[in-house]
Amino acid sequence: MCAIPLLCGMPDFVLRGSLTEPPEGGWRIRTVPPEAAHLQDDWTAAAVPANNAKDAWWALLTFLADNGVKGSGITENVVRRGKDQWCSGDPRRCRGIHVTFKAPNLPWAKKAWEDANISLADDVASPATVLRNIVGTLTILINGPEGCPRCANHWATHLSLHPVPDSPTLEEARHWLVDMHNLTREGKLPTPYAEVAKKFNWTTP
Repeated sequence: MCAIPLLCGMPDFVLRGSLTEPPEGGWRIRTVPPEAAHLQDDWTAAAVPANNAKDAWWALLTFLADNGVKGSGITENVVRRGKDQWCSGDPRRCRGIHVTFKAPNLPWAKKAWEDANISLADDVASPATVLRNIVGTLTILINGPEGCPRCANHWATHLSLHPVPDSPTLEEARHWLVDMHNLTREGKLPTPYAEVAKKFNWTTP
């Protein structure tokens, strides 16, 4: 008898392309459900990439059960996290898994980005320090209880592709921030730099 029906009837994820090229981060789920937040560090340290996505789900569910965290709600949460992480960004990459993606409601997002733009005012003393603080704050929020695992993965990916400049001028810091905002606003048209500068009273060369 199958121990976890939700998983037993589910086909293994199959990428379009070689299975030697798994989704970014490998066949493993990076974050545990909120009910198991106290186990996150242990999971991060212990988890290893699995052979396929179904095995990755089993690995996390087994780990949680061994630590006393189990139930149908936990199982559904874990499966959803796997779908968010591997499929929602590009549903074409997965076959045999039904995926729907609804843009998350991030109640803090608008204010956080506005505060970030305001903090890069004309009189800022250290653009590099301010920009690092902005990125740190956004990273904490997007990975927090009101964040979104899929969005966190998207954010981390773009940070790796477009790292924070080491010693930016104020103008460079502003351009980097506007570019990152546009890159991570999925499904929305990019906002021109000039429009942002005008809104937040930035002096431009």
